[in-house]
Amino acid sequence: SLSFEASADLSSHQFKFVDLDANGRIELQTSSAAVCVGVLQDKPSALGQAGEVQYDGRAKVIAGAAVAINAEVMSSTAGLAITATATNRVQGLALSASSASGQLIEVLLLRGQRIA
Repeated sequence: SLSFEASADLSSHQFKFVDLDANGRIELQTSSAAVCVGVLQDKPSALGQAGEVQYDGRAKVIAGAAVAINAEVMSSTAGLAITATATNRVQGLALSASSASGQLIEVLLLRGQRIA
């Protein structure tokens, strides 16, 4: 994992995908086609506060819908793991399944982040 400054209060976004803003600070990932830095592991509560980001290996991520084990996942516009669709970036491979939104799953993060 790596440490980055938070762009704002991210305390409600633990276990969601994040990217970097124009100042190099982490922010919630809101585009399925954007490059992801990783998954926020803690709860930085203010601008400039350090946030830990898991960028490789296994990570816990909140699912945004039902996700099958072994499914390629991407980020939703809310930073949640959903099944990857064409023209969007694959952020990882689901190592566990979810039956609904809001469940915590384990994902193997893929650093290449290829387009599905």
